Amino acid sequence: MSWKGDQNEKKNGKTQIDVSEYEKGVVIDIPSGTKYTSSLSLVERIGRRKLLPRQVSMIGIGGAIGTALFVSIGSKIIQGGPASLLIAFCLWSVVFIGLSQSMCVMVTYLPVTGSFVHFTERFVDESISFSVGWTYFVCQAANVCFEITAVCLVIEYWTDQIPKAAIISILIVVFAALNLYSVFFFGEGEFYLSLGKVILALGLILFTIIVMCGGNPHHEVLGFKYWKNPGAFAEYLGTGSIGKFHGFMACLVFALYVFWGVDYLGNAASEAMNPRKVIPRAFKKVFGRLIVFYIGGAICVGVLIPYNDSNLIKALNEGATGAGASPYVSAMTTLGIRVLPHIVNVLILSSIISAGNSSLYSASRVLHRLALEGHAPAIFKRITRRGVPIYCCLAVLIICCLAYLACSNSTNNVLTWFLNVETGAMAIVYIFICVCYLRFEQGCKTQGLDIKSLPYSSKFLPYLTWHSLFWLTLMLWVSGYTVFLRGNWNFQNFVFSYFMIPFFIILFVVHKFVRKTKFVKAETMDLTTGLDQFAEEDEYWAENPPKLNWFDKAFGKFL
Repeated sequence: MSWKGDQNEKKNGKTQIDVSEYEKGVVIDIPSGTKYTSSLSLVERIGRRKLLPRQVSMIGIGGAIGTALFVSIGSKIIQGGPASLLIAFCLWSVVFIGLSQSMCVMVTYLPVTGSFVHFTERFVDESISFSVGWTYFVCQAANVCFEITAVCLVIEYWTDQIPKAAIISILIVVFAALNLYSVFFFGEGEFYLSLGKVILALGLILFTIIVMCGGNPHHEVLGFKYWKNPGAFAEYLGTGSIGKFHGFMACLVFALYVFWGVDYLGNAASEAMNPRKVIPRAFKKVFGRLIVFYIGGAICVGVLIPYNDSNLIKALNEGATGAGASPYVSAMTTLGIRVLPHIVNVLILSSIISAGNSSLYSASRVLHRLALEGHAPAIFKRITRRGVPIYCCLAVLIICCLAYLACSNSTNNVLTWFLNVETGAMAIVYIFICVCYLRFEQGCKTQGLDIKSLPYSSKFLPYLTWHSLFWLTLMLWVSGYTVFLRGNWNFQNFVFSYFMIPFFIILFVVHKFVRKTKFVKAETMDLTTGLDQFAEEDEYWAENPPKLNWFDKAFGKFL
């Protein structure tokens, strides 16, 4: 059966498309020369859009809520105190809003796979696109390894008798099952895994409210007493004002790692049903999620434990794992609550698996985009009829085998290696998302395209974009500053904290030298190629909106 646009039929004034044959799991090649347009027919493009609105929304939540909000946040309140943590999260929330708004404008205008890699080449420079794409791929592949290794630690909360190699092998098989069959299957798996994160986050907030109001075994009204005694600001790597400054910086650097997710929504845009309607709705909910989950989480931890909490400090010093290192569990231990820690650990486990699943998805889609742009081997352009870039997923799964390093090295050391690489890489990627938007807006102005006429626009841009760009650039360079303090030098920490900067620069310089690329000028920027295909899809979705049952509609309203 051939896949041509003339298969579309008009019935009762509506465009009818038969996509049933699309579900055959055949691998199809995408020809060369498809950088800015898709070689797929309307049938195939519509057939690839399998992510329901509730799945897209939950992918955004899943990317936004990480295990750091439940576990690692405890070590930061010890270092900086509740006020430092709250201020850092509030400051970074504004940075994240600017970043998400900038991304939403571009990805709604051009909902393509590997969105920001494509935007960087189209609006900035091909060599930068090459460097950003591979930097992001390394970051997300490393994060899959990070999450797999983290699962080993979480399970050690119950027992250390299960071989790490067995746990890692099982997880790789689970990730393969979720990602290799179909886009819809991935979306459904991610929906329920992320649902566990939401239940955990909301449950811990409710737990905090009840406890602080006196609903605890001691019947003590906590309020904000720990903000007064021992205080709102902790001292770290020093005493007095210097120590409190270092404590605040520890929380600020931590926020750089915690605030993720805008890239996941960008990658999901290419496979979402009716993307120009669904994606803006998902991005608009980012602000509410920031307040509830991030700022709410910072407040909760500051309410439940003091920054000198002996239980948590002891647990961290003894290398506690999973829920054992969580400030919430420390509070439960202090209050004499025994069952909840195990429930928290189960949900933390689902949260970690969700994060690894999302990273594998994002890494494979960016590798697919790199192949389409000619920056990766052509084999990675191949997709199945169900929309899965099969060889891209397999490549990431092979890289996941690096997680077996945890079998022969300290698991905590391996986690630190992966974490430091990811943090620097994501800062670079987010910096160039901001740069892309600024160049895109300049191109629109130069060519007379009213930015307000786009499918989505924001009156706060580009001001928030500049604000985000400043803080992201600053934090990229200072994220590992503590290694330069007297008596604190550690060569390994230095290398992993700043490794991605020379990595990015070398990729850029080599590619620029080999390809002799030129920076895109505002007056020659391509703002139109491919829009006719999206207009064709818009017409189809207007006449044939996604069929949603009551379950889909209910979650679409609340999440």
